[in-house]
Amino acid sequence: MGESKEKIINRLISNNAEIITATELQERLKSESQLTHYIGFEISGYVHLGTGIMSALVMKDLTDLGVKCTVWLADWHSAINNKLDGTRETAATIGRGYFTEAMKASYVAVGGNPEDIEFRLASEWYNKDPESYWGTVIKVGQHTTLARMLRSIDITGKEAGEDVDYARTMYPAMQAADVFFQNIDIAHAGMDQRKIHVVVRDAASKIAPDKPKPIIIHHPLLQSLNGKNKEDKMSKSNPDSAIFVHDDPKDIEHKIKKAFAPEKEIDHNPILNWTKTMLFWNRSKPFVIERKEEHGGNLEFTSYAELEKTYATGNLHPMDLKNTVAHELIQLLAPVREHMAKPEIAAMKADLDAVLAAKK
Repeated sequence: MGESKEKIINRLISNNAEIITATELQERLKSESQLTHYIGFEISGYVHLGTGIMSALVMKDLTDLGVKCTVWLADWHSAINNKLDGTRETAATIGRGYFTEAMKASYVAVGGNPEDIEFRLASEWYNKDPESYWGTVIKVGQHTTLARMLRSIDITGKEAGEDVDYARTMYPAMQAADVFFQNIDIAHAGMDQRKIHVVVRDAASKIAPDKPKPIIIHHPLLQSLNGKNKEDKMSKSNPDSAIFVHDDPKDIEHKIKKAFAPEKEIDHNPILNWTKTMLFWNRSKPFVIERKEEHGGNLEFTSYAELEKTYATGNLHPMDLKNTVAHELIQLLAPVREHMAKPEIAAMKADLDAVLAAKK
């Protein structure tokens, strides 16, 4: 028997960084019509845990609530932001290839059926009705100040106020228009997308006055394994800060072993952050720390709060926690490695390898 709708909704509310608004989400889920969800991605490199697993955890819960989930492959946005080789064509090829397959496998890793997720290439959708899409971009621009748009440019990799090319100033309006163009009920992303999603909410009453405002879900961003600053997040541009969903067990063990994890420190500790955010998202079995008897024997935790309290007292050594987290991540990502090892999928990753190597 599956989980109750109430339990899944409560998990979404408690585990995500922010829902705008949780009350609206609860009310809308009571409707008989199927809600639509989307999460959009630039195609810029390898898929890490923050993209693959965190997004999949949210989509799995939403799918179980009857929501139609969509992954938006933002090839034009990738080109505007000069990702990969800077061309839309390459972004589209990698998006339809490696990126889609890595996201499907990540969804399988959290217990989902990839057939439940629709993958949409942005340029293909724009071409279905370019007048409607570009008209929506203009409407967003008409109802949003230039200053506010410029403050949103930092989501594309350039801080507002820096010298940016004009194409990048179009990016926020295009991203907002994607939500209205697809008739989306739930827009989803990491917390780094908050600025533009607030623009979406504020413009909704002018652009789609006959519809409820889109609900916004922001999942938490995973801390960087480097741990230099608490605010540093996992980044595909810094491989040592992240674990990629296709990483082999030895790479996972190596990265976790050398990760920043001070003894007794619970706030600025990426290993604890990952444990709480991913491994306790929807945990049904105890979290077991295996230790030799001379080191105190095994520990079992049924809640993250219990684990954190034990770590804070110094009764759980960082290396023991790291060993368990590495083991759990290796198990979690086993379906991804299996899928990505298929010859036709491995060839897609090789295409991306070549593009990234040429850019160095």
